[in-house]
Amino acid sequence: MKKLLVIVLIGLFGGACYAQDMKTVQVPRGVQRQSKQIIDGVTTHNYATKSKIPINGNPYYKKDFTLGVLELHDGAKSDETLLRYNIARDAFEVIQKSDTLSLNQPYKLKQIFYENKTFIFDPELREKTDRKYNGFFEVCVDGKFTLYKKWRKDLVFDSFANNYKGGSGTKEYYYVDKNNFVGRLNGQKGFLLNSKKSFLNAINDESKTEMKAFIKKNKIKFNDEKDLIKLVQFYNEKI
Repeated sequence: MKKLLVIVLIGLFGGACYAQDMKTVQVPRGVQRQSKQIIDGVTTHNYATKSKIPINGNPYYKKDFTLGVLELHDGAKSDETLLRYNIARDAFEVIQKSDTLSLNQPYKLKQIFYENKTFIFDPELREKTDRKYNGFFEVCVDGKFTLYKKWRKDLVFDSFANNYKGGSGTKEYYYVDKNNFVGRLNGQKGFLLNSKKSFLNAINDESKTEMKAFIKKNKIKFNDEKDLIKLVQFYNEKI
């Protein structure tokens, strides 16, 4: 019998969740090693917020904490838990006694169900890429060809005005969305899915003619999430 998951974060569902003013936020600088268990070996930690940097924008998928479910690799699931996805830090956060904690052992999780989406953690989905291009991924289509979305919010400093005459910019930091899509065929390593060429190089020769025709007929745009979902679903169903 699988071990029963028990939420041990006292006060997780109690009290108010106070959101930060995102016009000026505190940027974490390192980790305070004060780990606290959330469920069955998946732990959380506090992160230091001593260094403050003014930032415009929102680092989260959704600023408020909402209910989600954590599933371990043995198939056992937690009860509904208040979660928030901090895209800029690529971390899922929880609340304990008004403290914001982040899951620091995501490799123990099989998947996270959050905001009607499914997320996995794979630090090596794309080989030979920086850490920020791996980590948590949303599963858009699951099948022999799996489509993932990598949510990203890069921190950009506006130092110069955007004109040919030069001049100073706002001297402020901004979160900029840099989302991209990753494909994985038959459990192989993932690859950046950003063009027709990248897609056709991944599939077998026998299916290329039919897929080229589908791409042309449906005017598939490789920077459009709906188009990519349509493309991958067709491939999984027809090829």
